[in-house]
Formats: sequence, structure tokens, C-alpha cells
Amino acid sequence: MPSSRRQFLALALATAGAAIPAASHAAPLPQFSTGIPPFVWSLTSFPGVGAIAEPGRYTVQFIIDGTVAVGADCNWAAGVWSGGDGAIDITVTLSTLALCPEDSLGDPFVQALDAATGYTVSGGSLTLHGPSGDMTFTA
Repeated sequence: MPSSRRQFLALALATAGAAIPAASHAAPLPQFSTGIPPFVWSLTSFPGVGAIAEPGRYTVQFIIDGTVAVGADCNWAAGVWSGGDGAIDITVTLSTLALCPEDSLGDPFVQALDAATGYTVSGGSLTLHGPSGDMTFTA
């Protein structure tokens, strides 16, 4: 197995066990020093597409250790992130390469994450801002 694939699998397994359950929408999200709670966030709106019919197909988790875990339809991706005070820098470094259905937003989703420059957390939602528009997520 190639080294990069082993690294991705190790990271995927490590982050899968570290996933934090989604927060209740009735209670406010706890404050984290990174500014983004490390929940698994599901995409609900994508630039140029609008509402996402199946939000579970596209997810992102900003882990406190500076890594990011991404579910991009039928693929998984990982990388690093840093941010605070509304600014964010995401670099996707690893990805599986499964062939997704024709309606997949997997590649554009990963590209939009990689290009994101800012964020807003409000209530139970996260908005990532980038050059192609805003992506909205729920916890």
C-alpha cells in the first residue's frame, strides 16, 4: 500500500474515533478557542446550487489539533486548517479517488473548502466564505 494511502487511512481512522456528536439545535454551541466547534458539519447550501437534498453526502470536521476531515460524497479527504476571528485557511492534502455519481459535488466541494478564506458560526450553523460564494453547514 502506498505511503500516502496508509497515512490517509491512519488519519481517517483516528479522526473517525474522535468525531464529536452533533449538538442539539435547542442549546447554543459551546465556545472553542479555535472559533469553530469540532462537530461534524453537514453541507446544507452550496454556491450556484442552493439547498443540498442529501446533506450527509458532504461533511467537514475541524479538529482541534489542526487537522480537517472531509466527507465528499463517495470520497474522503483530509488536510490541515488554521483560523480564528473569522479567518480560515484550509489545505486538503489527501483524498480517496472513487468514482462518484454524475450528480456529485465532491470535487467542487473539496475545491471550495480549499479556497475558503473566512467563516461565521451562528447558532447551530457554520458558513464558510470563499471566492465562489458561501457554503452553509449545520452541526
